[in-house]
Amino acid sequence: MCGLQLVLSARSPNIVIILLDDVGYGDLGCYWNPLGQRSNTPFLDYMAMKGIRFTDFHSAASTCTPSRGSLLTGRLCSRTGYPYRIPDSFVGGLPLNETTFGETFKTAGYRTGMLGKWQMGIEPDYHPNSRGFDFYFGLPDGNNNGCGDEAGGTLLPNVCPNNWPNASWNDPSFCYLCEAEKILKILAIPLFHNRIIVEQPVNQTSLSSRYAEMAAKFVKDGSKPFLLYVGLAHMHAPLFHMPEFEGKSASNSVYGDTLLEMDNTIKTIVEAIKESGEEENTLVWVVSDNGPDEALCQYGGSPGPFVGAWQRNQGGGGAASKDTAFEAGHRVPSIVYWPGTVKGGQVLDTIASTMDIYPTIVALANIQMPNNRVYDGIDISDLLLGKPFLVKRVLYHPLTYDFGGECDIEAVRIGDYKAIFATGGTSDCEGNTGTLQQHFPPLIFNVEADPVESSPLDPDSNLFRSVLEEVHQAMVDIEESIQMDKTPIAVGKYNPCSIPCCNPLNVACRCY
Repeated sequence: MCGLQLVLSARSPNIVIILLDDVGYGDLGCYWNPLGQRSNTPFLDYMAMKGIRFTDFHSAASTCTPSRGSLLTGRLCSRTGYPYRIPDSFVGGLPLNETTFGETFKTAGYRTGMLGKWQMGIEPDYHPNSRGFDFYFGLPDGNNNGCGDEAGGTLLPNVCPNNWPNASWNDPSFCYLCEAEKILKILAIPLFHNRIIVEQPVNQTSLSSRYAEMAAKFVKDGSKPFLLYVGLAHMHAPLFHMPEFEGKSASNSVYGDTLLEMDNTIKTIVEAIKESGEEENTLVWVVSDNGPDEALCQYGGSPGPFVGAWQRNQGGGGAASKDTAFEAGHRVPSIVYWPGTVKGGQVLDTIASTMDIYPTIVALANIQMPNNRVYDGIDISDLLLGKPFLVKRVLYHPLTYDFGGECDIEAVRIGDYKAIFATGGTSDCEGNTGTLQQHFPPLIFNVEADPVESSPLDPDSNLFRSVLEEVHQAMVDIEESIQMDKTPIAVGKYNPCSIPCCNPLNVACRCY
């Protein structure tokens, strides 16, 4: 019997979740190529052709941390208690009474790994190794949260000093370690291998290739089944790519070359799965955490199909649409690839969310989620497997602002219609910030007929009043549900001295 159980366990499906950073519709050739140019994402286009491409798929929030927390838990950030990007100096993270899909799969006997951007807390109890992942290799926060050595390599004006022993506390270019009461600036970006910092500042130019190498090793060298969660840095600013991709993209731009490297990284991971003999037993799900941000402005990416003049006039964020409740902020690419199980060539317009990933992969693996909480994601495994799947979806879009807010629900989608309660408050590519406005009654759009949200319904029309009734009931339902099942806002203390450092004796915090 024990031998039989091992055989059955080995044939449980492997799961690979690849989360892209600030990648919008306009970035993938299979989603947006109005001029018919050579695509910068040929392998992702291939995966879409051989699998499923969603056209109405949404991130759980339009900014990094809430979106990632919701992906990991299947719950709105309004519930998880981790509603906005908490600085590195915050001692805490995703509340410990939340359960990640890593923990669920590890408990079920899966070998679990995580690569890349974490952003859920790096103190011991909040570290990926403590939240369900046996193996971790990546950055605790974003690729812009610290200084680095590469010229032009960060959003900060200076690099970490090589002559740190001679540096002055008053030197404005000094990346610091907290020493007594001398609290200055910010540390170099650390690269973790499990709980150990192996490089600081991280060399971002080669980071993608190291992720691909580590992913291939994880896939090939170890027991089955496995779950691998990969959080790539592409396409978050600052942009980096290896020299071999320089000038090789269709657009011959920094943005295009970095997209091409991202595509190649995913190809390397999938090829490793194939070489291991596990391709037909492995679900690969590629999705973005939210819409595009400043990299698109700085490096000339495409705004995609969901940004209209009306949004710009209302302070909707212009081409850079992260942090908005408009479609461009949260409608994202989503591709499911599973040869032999998922029928290829499918283009699905079903409304779905990153919160659906957790309950769906659990169902496919025939394991159980914790049943003592409310989930906002739903199991869409029947949809992936080509079985009947009919559901009228109500989807909520929370909105938050840097270091504030509690992921308030500022938009709700019901069928073809979407109501928006807040606009503005974010910058466009020219640096202009629209005035934050609350809308009562909300703006209501038919996003099926008007995906750029350019023409709100007439508030005096019968259609508006009919949709508004449904919106009102949906908002009452979610508010009641959240109050009944809500984790308190992540609590902790701010301590600049807690920022990760490889060598406390080195005030510039450098190690290689």
